[in-house]
Amino acid sequence: MTESEAVIARPRAWIHWLVTAMVFVALYAWMTRGNASPLMGQRAPDLTLSIAAGAEPGGPTKVALSEMAGQVVVLDFWASWCGACRRTTPILNDLHQEFAEQGVAFYAVNVEPIDRQRLQAAHAAFGSEFPTLHDRTGTVQRRYSIQMLPTVIIVGQDGLVRWASTGVPSKMRLRGAISEALN
Repeated sequence: MTESEAVIARPRAWIHWLVTAMVFVALYAWMTRGNASPLMGQRAPDLTLSIAAGAEPGGPTKVALSEMAGQVVVLDFWASWCGACRRTTPILNDLHQEFAEQGVAFYAVNVEPIDRQRLQAAHAAFGSEFPTLHDRTGTVQRRYSIQMLPTVIIVGQDGLVRWASTGVPSKMRLRGAISEALN
């Protein structure tokens, strides 16, 4: 290779590296986007589900979103076979503890047609520190247009879907979205 050919090859290598980096940044941004729901900015569909696991003694046995007006609600749609769902639970447990004093409600929503005993075993195996609701028929899953698990949805104090994310959420981004929903 002559010296002039080497000089021409260096800028090409730089452009190739730059284009590759831009593709990876765009792919990362797409994969970690927070807007994963067609319901963004719309009224959250009501749900009334039984607490199937993690109920507090003497506490309610059912949860109705319509009765939680003025409260931020975090919904984590999951299934027992979902490895990413298992990795999401510790993140949500930490944020549940962090936002407990501010009245943010956290609920896992299992979307499998499994029996209560199996659901309770999965809830315990995941180490969830907040209640699990059971959407045995998939009705709530369809209302919320859940296509992928896990999906985390934040319903604001005004009852609107304020944030949604599929896959294992970034703890920092989820914390920011909850804080934003509180304001």
